[in-house]
Amino acid sequence: MLTCQEAARLEGVILTDEAAEWAAMQQAGVGIAKAICLDYQELQSLPQGLSVLALIGKGNNGGDALITCGQLLADFPRARVTLIFAGDPSDLKPLAARAYQQLKDRVSQHQLDASSDVAAIHEIFDQASADRAFDICIDGLLGMSFQPPVRAAMRVLIEAVNCYENIGLRAAVDVPSGKGDVSDELAFLADFSYATGVAKKVLFEGNVECGRVRTVDLGFSKTSAGAAVEATEMVLNDGVLDSLRILRPAGVDKRAFGHLFVLGGSAFMPGALLMAVQAAVRSGVGLVTAFAPASVAAALAAQVPEAMWVPWPETANGTLNPRALPLLLDRIDQATAVLLGPGLGKDRNTETVTQEIVGQVELPVILDADALRTGVMKLVPKRNGSAGPVILTPHMGEFMRIAKLDAPDYTNETLRAFCQSYGVTTVLKAAHTRICDGENIWYNTYGGPVLSRGGSGDLLAGLIGGMIAQDQTCAQTSVARGVVLHGLAAQQLARTHGQVAVHTTQLLDYLSSVLRRA
Repeated sequence: MLTCQEAARLEGVILTDEAAEWAAMQQAGVGIAKAICLDYQELQSLPQGLSVLALIGKGNNGGDALITCGQLLADFPRARVTLIFAGDPSDLKPLAARAYQQLKDRVSQHQLDASSDVAAIHEIFDQASADRAFDICIDGLLGMSFQPPVRAAMRVLIEAVNCYENIGLRAAVDVPSGKGDVSDELAFLADFSYATGVAKKVLFEGNVECGRVRTVDLGFSKTSAGAAVEATEMVLNDGVLDSLRILRPAGVDKRAFGHLFVLGGSAFMPGALLMAVQAAVRSGVGLVTAFAPASVAAALAAQVPEAMWVPWPETANGTLNPRALPLLLDRIDQATAVLLGPGLGKDRNTETVTQEIVGQVELPVILDADALRTGVMKLVPKRNGSAGPVILTPHMGEFMRIAKLDAPDYTNETLRAFCQSYGVTTVLKAAHTRICDGENIWYNTYGGPVLSRGGSGDLLAGLIGGMIAQDQTCAQTSVARGVVLHGLAAQQLARTHGQVAVHTTQLLDYLSSVLRRA
C-alpha cells in the first residue's frame, strides 16, 4: 500500500512511454470490468441488457473508465452505456481521447455545462436510463493525482450522482473522485473502489469510507521497481492459500497436520463453540478436540462426530468450572495449538479458566470472543519467552475493551502500539480486517456485508485455529490463510445466494471451492 504520491512516482518509473501507459490502461479497464461483473452478482445475476452510467474525466481515470465500458459492451452486446462528461470531450488527454475514439459510436453521451444543477442532471439520468435504474455507475472523473477542491461543475455532478437512488452498484476507478492524499469534503460514494496497479492508502482510511476495495493487478510487483518497494502496510491476495492447493504427501497421517484444542461454549450458548469446531474440522487440521459444557457435549458431538468431544463440568451458571482444568492440562502434550473463547460466557469462572491456560500452556494460543478480557491480557506479556504466539481475534467492541479505548479507533498507530505493548498478533475484524504483528499490517479485502451476522467470527476463529495448529512455521502467514479463506468463501456465498437470506454456516460449503479455484 502506498500513498497516492508514492504510487504516482512508482508508475512514472514503470510506465516509461506512451505504449506502456496504453497497455496498462487497457489492462486496468478490462480488469475493472471483470471485477465489477463478479461483484454485481451479490445483487443479482447480470442482466444481458446491462445499463451502465459512466462519469468521465479528462485524465487517465477517464480512460480506464472508457475501456471498462468497452469491455462491458464486448461481454454484453445488448448493454446500454451512457457517458457523462463534466467538461468538453475535446479536452481529453491523449490516452483517454484514444479510448474515447474506440467507444464513442457505441454509446450515448451528455456534456454538462455551467448551468447544470442537481435537478437538471437527474433529468438527464432519468432520460438516459429510460426510467429504469442503472445497473452500474462507473466513476472515472478524478484520479489519484487529485488536489482539492473539486471544481464547481464536477462538484454538482458528484452531488447529483450521490443522491440519485436508481443505481445498483457504484464503482470507483482506482480511488473515488474527491479522494487523495489530501481529500475534498465531497467525494463519490462508492460501493467498490477498484485500485489499479497498487492499493492506495487513502482507500483504507477510517471505516470503509471508499467502499469495499478490489485490487486490479497490473504486474507492477513483478518489475524491479515494484519489487524494491518496502512497505509495512500491505494487502493480502489469495496467493497466500497456494500451499493449501497442492497435493499432500502420500505417506503422511493425520498427526502430520496438527491437533487443535478448542475450549468454549456454555449451557446457554453452545452454538458458538459448535460453529468454531465445524470450521476447524474443515480447515485441514488433522485432529480437533473440543472441550464443551457437560450438559451439551453429547448433542454437539452428534453434529460434528469428526471432532473428539470432552464433557467439562459446569458451574451453577452453566459455564466451565475452573476445577476441571486438568481435563485439558493433562492432555496438552497432544495438542499443537489451543483456541479459547467462542461462546465461553463472561463470568469470573471463565476468566479464571482462560487465565490459567494462558499462563500455563506454552503452545500457540488463539483468544476469541469471551476470552478477550482485560484480566487475561495482563498475563500475556508474562508468558515464557519460549512459548508460542498469542493471537487475538477481536471486533472493534472487544478491541476497545482490551485496549481500554473510549471510542472506536481505526488508526494503524493505535493497533500497532497495542500489539507491541502486549507482544501479540491481532486480527482486528471489521469491514477491512487487519492483521498486525506490532510492525507490519496486512489488510484483508475479501468478505463483505454477508459476514455481518452472528457466528461469522466463530467460523473465522475455528479456521485460524486450524491453520495455526497444522503449520507453525510463521504465525502471521497461518493467520492470513484463515482470514483470506474465510473472506473468499463468504464472497462466493454472497455471489450465489446474495447477502441477506443466508445462514452463517453456509459459508463452510464454499471453502473447498475456494481452494480448488472452482
